[in-house]
Amino acid sequence: MKLPRSRRITRRADFQRVRQSGQSIRGKHLVLGFLADDQLDEPFKLGLITTRKLGNAVTRNRFRRLMRGVIHRTGEKIRHGHWLVIIARYSAAEADSEQLEKEWKWLLHKADLMKPKEEA
Repeated sequence: MKLPRSRRITRRADFQRVRQSGQSIRGKHLVLGFLADDQLDEPFKLGLITTRKLGNAVTRNRFRRLMRGVIHRTGEKIRHGHWLVIIARYSAAEADSEQLEKEWKWLLHKADLMKPKEEA
């Protein structure tokens, strides 16, 4: 599942809206911020935050690439009508794709953002 530009959060105000009005759940490698939006036309909107604390540009881009792959594999399982913000924690720089995917699924489950099995 490719993430088109219309489904990405790009504006600072939108990131702040999710962080201030929404909820967040912390994991070992990721922090998931989420906000329900009934007016959203897309299934979900997603933004990635990778600060310089994570590492240099190569490290940050590697993380983004790995997370886009994880979202590509699991995107159909996410409930519709949510804004999602993923923040990389310092330990995400050493994490591999399997660890990130396992934690991503755990965060979605904990936030109750996964579709039921019969619906997916």
